[in-house]
Amino acid sequence: MSLAEWAIRRLIIVIVATATVSAVGAGAFGFFVGRNSSDDGSKASADPEPTSSVPTEAPPTGAPDVVVPPSSDATTAPAADSPIGAPTRVNEFGVPVGYPHTEAGAISACGNYIAATSITRNREHTRSHDLILSISDEETAKRLSDLLAEIDAETAKNFGVPSVISPQFTLNHRVIGYRVSNFSGEESKVEVLSAIAAGVSGASPDLQPAMHWGTDICTINWDGSDWKLRDVSGGVEGHAMTERSSEAFERFALSGVTS
Repeated sequence: MSLAEWAIRRLIIVIVATATVSAVGAGAFGFFVGRNSSDDGSKASADPEPTSSVPTEAPPTGAPDVVVPPSSDATTAPAADSPIGAPTRVNEFGVPVGYPHTEAGAISACGNYIAATSITRNREHTRSHDLILSISDEETAKRLSDLLAEIDAETAKNFGVPSVISPQFTLNHRVIGYRVSNFSGEESKVEVLSAIAAGVSGASPDLQPAMHWGTDICTINWDGSDWKLRDVSGGVEGHAMTERSSEAFERFALSGVTS
C-alpha cells in the first residue's frame, strides 16, 4: 500500500483556507527546531531570540466550507475561483498537492508543506530530501533537507539523544494558524504558526517534553500548475495559546476523512 493510500484510509487532515485573509502574527520553532519557546520557559534552546510583540485582533468568525481531496494520484485542475484553497490530490508521500492559483491556495500549500516536513518519520534525511523534492525542485530539496538534518543533529545533541527520531524523543508538531506576509501571482510568503511538543520521556525535568510555540516562514512560487516550496526559515519566538496575542492568528479550516 502506498503512503498516499495509507493516508487516505487512515486519516487525512487537509489544511485549507478561506479567500478572505487578515495578515497578523509572529513566532519560531517548527521546521527549524534549533530555536524554541514554551509555557515553562526555554528548554535545550540552541539559539534563543527575543519575543516580538503583536497587536491583538479579534479572531475570524464563521465556519468555512470543508473540502476533501480525492484519493487518486491523478491530476485534477483546481478551481481558480474557489473561495477554498483546497488541494486536489495526495502525492506518493502523502502530501496534499494541486492548489488553486489564489491567495487561499498559497496559504493552504504552506500549511500542508510545513505539516508534512515536520512529521517525525519524514525527518530521516533521505526521506526528507525525497519528500521535499516532490513539492519543490532538486536545489531546494537538497538545501532544505541538508539544513534540516544539521538542525536535527544539533537538537538531538542538546537533548542528549542519538536522533530526533529516537523512540525516547518526543517530537509532536501541530500546525495551528497563519499570517500572510506577502502574496503575488508568482511568489508568496506565509508565516505558519505551530505548537510543538519536544523532549525526552523519563529524563531530567529540564529535558522532559514541553510545549513550544512559534512560526515558520514558508516561501512558495507558482510554477504554472501548482505552488512549489522554495524556502523555509524560522520566525521569531511566540506566541503561546495562553497569550492574548495568539488570537491574532487566522485559523486554518481542517478537512478530514476517516476509515
